[in-house]
Amino acid sequence: MLWMGQFVVAAMSDWFDGKLARRWGTATSGLRQADSIADTIYAFGIAISLSVSHPEIIFAHRWGIGTVIALELLRYPLDWWRFGRGASYHALSAKLFGVSLLVAVSMIVMFDYAGPFLWISLFIGLLSELEGILISLVLPKWTHDVKSLKNAIDIRAGKT
Repeated sequence: MLWMGQFVVAAMSDWFDGKLARRWGTATSGLRQADSIADTIYAFGIAISLSVSHPEIIFAHRWGIGTVIALELLRYPLDWWRFGRGASYHALSAKLFGVSLLVAVSMIVMFDYAGPFLWISLFIGLLSELEGILISLVLPKWTHDVKSLKNAIDIRAGKT
């Protein structure tokens, strides 16, 4: 249960520190990029922890988990090739993926039950990763805080 409390506190602090940084005008591109890296490392840490604590659930979902991880790992070299650094989009789909992961991981940790929650989260993660790849392909130059593929298309067209 201690792990679950830490997980919730980490998720909430990630959300609040971003809100406060934007409100106070301290959300620099470097800070946003560091936040994206920290989010990725934290997600990998959760996957590793669950593979130790609930190996049967992780094994049953290995193809979905592997696909999302593979797409995330594909994005890093794509972003470096396109922009010379990693992406930092913080898209709405990524936020939805984070919330869905919070629900799925909570169900697994508290009730030893993945139910449909993990599959739903992995599907949202798949869509989020694909959107991130498309955003990277559409943007003409590195930009942080791109909320959606439509936003990236507008940036490319000079509408924002």
